[in-house]
Amino acid sequence: MGLLKPYERDDAQAEPEVHDEQLPKGQSPKKGAPTPKRNESEAERKARLNPVLTKKEVKAKERELRRVEQAKEWDKIENTPSRVLMRDWVDSRRGISSFAMPLIMVMLLFTLIPSFLTGMLPTETLIQVTQVVMYATWLVMLAIVVDLFFMWRGFKKIAADRIPDTPLKGLLSYGISRSINIRRWRQPAARVKPGDKI
Repeated sequence: MGLLKPYERDDAQAEPEVHDEQLPKGQSPKKGAPTPKRNESEAERKARLNPVLTKKEVKAKERELRRVEQAKEWDKIENTPSRVLMRDWVDSRRGISSFAMPLIMVMLLFTLIPSFLTGMLPTETLIQVTQVVMYATWLVMLAIVVDLFFMWRGFKKIAADRIPDTPLKGLLSYGISRSINIRRWRQPAARVKPGDKI
């Protein structure tokens, strides 16, 4: 009878029995792993913040830091108004100095022609060919020097107008080295086209 046995319930109404699983000491059922000690956690945190590097890794890191510092210094120098103006001036010009390197290489190849023709042509003809190549080489060199002279003279005029109080020390060699370099190899890359007004 239900009145005499109040604690008896039907199976449908009976609450499920809870069995406490035996867990290892110091282990919680939620995390599934023992809680690390404070000194262990602190050691792991320090290891993440300051990892122990090998000598090779230290040297590689130092090289990378030096490279970054050099790149910053180089950018600082290259972005000065005088250098920017010189780059734009050189890159906007059309002159023989832009083809200096290919022309010099071709002339050097021409100087080898007489040695290949030895025995094939008379001596007088070889002497004439040698003289022609020599004169042509000097003519190309003179044309490059004249072009660089006009480059520098034109830059001084535009610098006097744009940056009058800026010293021009070191800009001549910078402009020459950029002028005789092939356009696509110039660093920093040209931002103006030949013939553009500066």
